[in-house]
Amino acid sequence: MTNASNANDLALLYRVGRGDRGAFSELYRLYQPRLYGYLRRLLPDPTTVEEVLDDVMLVVWKDARKFRGRSAMSTWIFGIAYRKAMTAIRSELRYQAPLDRSTDANAIADKTSPDIDWIRAALVHLSPDHRQVVELTYFSGFSYAEIAAIASCPINTVKTRMFHARRRLKVLLPALAGQAREHDREHA
Repeated sequence: MTNASNANDLALLYRVGRGDRGAFSELYRLYQPRLYGYLRRLLPDPTTVEEVLDDVMLVVWKDARKFRGRSAMSTWIFGIAYRKAMTAIRSELRYQAPLDRSTDANAIADKTSPDIDWIRAALVHLSPDHRQVVELTYFSGFSYAEIAAIASCPINTVKTRMFHARRRLKVLLPALAGQAREHDREHA
């Protein structure tokens, strides 16, 4: 993010903090696509994504005055999104049976088709913390330091999570690719 766009964002947030609904609408239009994409990759249910996105923007509206500029505004907003998403994931896990990870890649591969996004299919099978690090790094362009601020954890924790996420993806992605090739041969 450039200094000029960061300054524009800060001016916009300042106006939001003063109750300017037009500024909030503009801020929403700027951040909604990025936040939606981020949350969609973390949360499997589109309805939950919409609810969490609304919750995030409500916090931004209510707490705009509390932003102190210790990080980029986008880091602050994505931090709110991260915490809201983790709360939603924990809530959903309370009402679901635990995942049986014993079947790993074979079970995942059985449910794939050539049209499925392999990365998305693989990310679903990462833990929320690991999925979040991959999402913020590769899809949202945040640095490890920014992710540490978003997740309120040490930078070494972010690095460790990325290490484990990559290691897991090395197993999942080839299995998904192999299943897609087999599917193509069967339907040729």
